[in-house]
Amino acid sequence: MQPKKLPPGVQYAKIELNEACPKGTVPVLRVADKDLPNDVSNLNKSQFSSFDPLDAYIEFAGIFTKTTPDKKYRSIGAKMSVWNPLVRGPFQYSSVAISVEATFGTDFEQIQLGWTVNPNVYGDARTHWFFQMTNKGVSQCHNLLCLGFVQTNTKVPVGSVIEKVSDYGTADQVVLSFSMIWDGAASPRTGKWWVYFNTEPDPVGYFPDELFFELNSGADTLKWGGYVFTGPNDNASPQMGSGKFDSGVYQRTAYMTNVQYLDANNQLVRSPNNIQIAESRCFLEGDESYKDDTIGYTFCFGGKGGIPDYCYHDARR
Repeated sequence: MQPKKLPPGVQYAKIELNEACPKGTVPVLRVADKDLPNDVSNLNKSQFSSFDPLDAYIEFAGIFTKTTPDKKYRSIGAKMSVWNPLVRGPFQYSSVAISVEATFGTDFEQIQLGWTVNPNVYGDARTHWFFQMTNKGVSQCHNLLCLGFVQTNTKVPVGSVIEKVSDYGTADQVVLSFSMIWDGAASPRTGKWWVYFNTEPDPVGYFPDELFFELNSGADTLKWGGYVFTGPNDNASPQMGSGKFDSGVYQRTAYMTNVQYLDANNQLVRSPNNIQIAESRCFLEGDESYKDDTIGYTFCFGGKGGIPDYCYHDARR
């Protein structure tokens, strides 16, 4: 579980209802007809739409760690700052997420958990929290359209709008704390992935083991950071995070704190030493290190996006 203490001025994003639903029911996000995208079939697709999640249209900036197939990771967690980045086209998206992954190529499996701005899916340019599942190299689903995901929490509408986001350049920052924990069943390939948020002891729900061929025995890759999708016909990419990158200045740059995971020996790692970094044409990463017992291991990432030849302009390391 993530530490509960937050720095001054920082607050948790509110994604839960004030009152729980009746026993035996769960909250379901309502979408008005006017808010649906023109092609409602998009609601049954992943964020990656019809594009391969590994192709060149998706850019990632952040950190990751890899292990060997016989030493799987058992959990991932972090606190992530929440923003409302600009997307410049109806089929673009900008997300910040933690991710558990297994294998690669046609056998690739992944669960992402975080927040996103995705007009093609939600019919608006607001910030929503989300999860996304990829199975056997095929983008399957997101949120409760992931058939098989079992929601157990009666107060959290999956995919709901995050009303308050961080205020650029001030101490008024909003964060979401997310964790995914593999329950480590004794039998091979029978482990479930549980989803937790903020300081709540009750999980949102879980991904059953039968949904996967590889992730049901743990993850071999963990990722923390930002993702943007720019369509092949778009001239400019969307923003990532706050829309700026100023390394180490967390009031102006998207960041994650309290980066942690459980290793193959079920030991909690709060100061990882095997981290690798990733950047892309328009989006940068920096300041990755362990800071103190309150915010733990942190890093920042993001960028303004735009036309490739100019998007690094004013980015500072």
